[in-house]
Amino acid sequence: MSDITPSLYFAEIVPQRFTAAVANAPEDVLAQPPFTVTYAIDGDEGGTYGLKIADGTVAYVDGGIEGADLQLMLSYDHWRAAAEGDALEPFIDYFLRQKVSVVKSLRGTVKLELTRSDDSIFESTSVFGGQSEPSVTLRMTTDDYRQMLAGELNGQMAFMTGKLKFEGSLPLLMQIGALSG
Repeated sequence: MSDITPSLYFAEIVPQRFTAAVANAPEDVLAQPPFTVTYAIDGDEGGTYGLKIADGTVAYVDGGIEGADLQLMLSYDHWRAAAEGDALEPFIDYFLRQKVSVVKSLRGTVKLELTRSDDSIFESTSVFGGQSEPSVTLRMTTDDYRQMLAGELNGQMAFMTGKLKFEGSLPLLMQIGALSG
């Protein structure tokens, strides 16, 4: 994957992954409202890349999508590490779990600071509905974060046991809880 550029990744690889992920999806998953995502990758090799999901298909939009439902911002190095992993892109996961309406209803900025098993930190910022405020920063391990999104770890329990730490808007934190499970 070291020779893959972000433009090739978003124009070809992500649509292939999306198509494979929804191949056996039930009709109600495919019938969700249109959903737009823009990735803004910082650094010399970065850029801005858009994806529009409608009627169970995904289309690449070079240069991003103004007013996207979800904007994901991360460094080139963090994008590279995520792209080389086996996890689904967040928007594919939200689509498969029928969370498009939840994503479209959110307004604000969520910054993730996830500690990997090697103690390095993965950072990304998600802007929902094009709104910078309110904002919240979540800190936890990548494993706990994956478990929380999969519904295997309750967000309130993660907070009460110290697995989830946050700074910022409690109302936004509670709203994004609807993305888990």
